[in-house]
Amino acid sequence: MAPPGYLILGRIVKVHGLLGEVKVVCFTERWEAFRNLTHLWVGPPKAAPRLLKLEAGRRHGEGAVLKLEGVDSPEAASGLIGQEVSILRAEAPAPPEGTFYHYDILGLLVVDGERPLGSVREILETPAHDVYVIQGAGGEWLLPATRAHIRRVDLAAGRIEIEPMAGLVSRSSGGEESPETV
Repeated sequence: MAPPGYLILGRIVKVHGLLGEVKVVCFTERWEAFRNLTHLWVGPPKAAPRLLKLEAGRRHGEGAVLKLEGVDSPEAASGLIGQEVSILRAEAPAPPEGTFYHYDILGLLVVDGERPLGSVREILETPAHDVYVIQGAGGEWLLPATRAHIRRVDLAAGRIEIEPMAGLVSRSSGGEESPETV
């Protein structure tokens, strides 16, 4: 997980070539996230990253190959393996209409009308669509991130309003309403 204020673009997985380039597995959907960048924040997971100038970058398979300033040998590049490549969240381009960055969704309160059902704890990526792992009073449950299940995402209010659906929310023993696993 990125330190607050950063958006992780990928992770350095290996050295590429003899000039200090590194291969990055992208966490973004496309290589284009790197295309216009002039600098990146690089550091170990859960630690403060350091700012490095991006000298060059190109698409490579599902990821990218990057040349970072001051990393001029395979030995120097190998010291970066496992480190995350980030940008400042404030520098992130706006996502397409109707889509959200994962970091915007994590922690949001899920509600049915005015009734709180829990908060988004994790996001599972599946081939069909994302699935939100919700932690509520009745335990953990799954919410498909589809228009059929989600009425509205209100980032300003910090909440996700769901479509009431049979079987999504039920009564538990004790009369409290709690979500079920979908």
